Amino acid sequence: MFDQFKNLAQLGPMMAKAREMQQKMEEVKARIPHLRGTGTAGGGMVTATAAGTMEILRIEFSPGALADPELLADLTRAAVNQAIRHVQSQVEAQMADATGGLDLGALKGMMGG
Repeated sequence: MFDQFKNLAQLGPMMAKAREMQQKMEEVKARIPHLRGTGTAGGGMVTATAAGTMEILRIEFSPGALADPELLADLTRAAVNQAIRHVQSQVEAQMADATGGLDLGALKGMMGG
């Protein structure tokens, strides 16, 4: 019977920790749109910049890249993909920091989500 009271005593600190984590998550959500990831391809012939929202903000081409449309398409795709990967890793790192490394995807799975 007293073991149940011990478990209840732990509920307060757990709830405080959950509120703290929620606040940190809100702070991260506010920062995400301001994150930037850049990708380059073809030795800098194409440069792409993505926001934390995974939106491509800018694509820049060197004059030499414009001569070959097929190469330009390949380099653009590579630069965009690299920019998105870079910004995704920044978002993941910020989320991991906010959650103290807690895997929220696993938690959601355990709760039937």
